[in-house]
Amino acid sequence: MEITPLILAFLLSTLHFFSHISWRFVEKFHTEIISFSSGLFLSLIFLRLFPEIIKPSISTGILFFFLVGFVIFHLLEKYFYQHVKNKSHLMKDLKKVHIVGFFIDHFIIGFFLVAIYTAKTKLGFLVFLPLALHTLSSSMALDAIQQESEAYTTKIVLSLSTIIGAIIAAILISFTTIFYAIFALCVGAILYVVVRDMLPEKADGSTKFFVIGVILNIALIFISGV
Repeated sequence: MEITPLILAFLLSTLHFFSHISWRFVEKFHTEIISFSSGLFLSLIFLRLFPEIIKPSISTGILFFFLVGFVIFHLLEKYFYQHVKNKSHLMKDLKKVHIVGFFIDHFIIGFFLVAIYTAKTKLGFLVFLPLALHTLSSSMALDAIQQESEAYTTKIVLSLSTIIGAIIAAILISFTTIFYAIFALCVGAILYVVVRDMLPEKADGSTKFFVIGVILNIALIFISGV
């Protein structure tokens, strides 16, 4: 097993943990970074993660696990909105769901790095930039919904999620069916998290930087031939 994707995953975990330091230098570009990162990451999901899921889906029904991952997070959020009437309890429960979602988000980043690097080494390096920007922007989004008193513990756990995902992928990569089932489940969950929590809402965000992110990632994929 190559050590390189594990090193890349460790770098992303470190970036996640120290994101509050990095953010000081780019805070005034918050909207542009979030929009640009969303464009990069969504195009990455549709152009690279989906094809990796679809390859084994005909014989193994892997797309079912993708659907399950998306549906679970949607149902959890709807359940809390519809059944928890106390507003403070509602926000607390929703925050827990979002934290779990962010954990899976960064878990799949580590998992994906190992999977894609194993399949295509060049692509493993190509996706590092959008994954790094997504790590930075999602860390800031999570900080916004946390209480300061609990942020440090949560940040440690979430920072470890990337390297945990990479290690588990390295262990499971020889077990094809299990590997792709977990991969698809996580991609379904991460798509929901990105659409629900990462894309700027209503009038917020920069459509220009979102489109630039999408176009740039498409161009990089086609130019590199991966």
